[in-house]
Amino acid sequence: MVEPSFEEILVPTDGSAAAKRAGEHAIDLAKRYDGTVHTLYVMDMGDAGFVATPSDIGETRNRLEEKGQEYTDEIKLLAVDEDVDVVTEIRTGIPEDEVIEYIDEEDIDLLVMGKRGRSDPDKPLFGTLTGRLIGHLDIPVHTV
Repeated sequence: MVEPSFEEILVPTDGSAAAKRAGEHAIDLAKRYDGTVHTLYVMDMGDAGFVATPSDIGETRNRLEEKGQEYTDEIKLLAVDEDVDVVTEIRTGIPEDEVIEYIDEEDIDLLVMGKRGRSDPDKPLFGTLTGRLIGHLDIPVHTV
């Protein structure tokens, strides 16, 4: 049996506890495989242009960018503490499109995503973004 090799590991983050757990797991995997953790935050501006004045859009973008920096820095600090190489990225767009584009651009080997805990058996197993990505990727997706 061939041992898998995950040199480039992507963790999208939204600042949630689930994303942090995924980041911690990705860091453990990166240590095991001598890999790099990539952490990505996507600013989803949605339909802001249709419901806000241009100054509000700029203010919203700045707030989201600050949050994204905070969220990616949180995972970056965890990686640095474990002596794991880390790359952070903040983008604007449709989250699943940006994740797929990043995977292609950076030759990502593994996507690690947090799953929010849900106790309701009628709710979907995977979060919305995870569910939208699974069918569109040629790499493994590890949910935490």
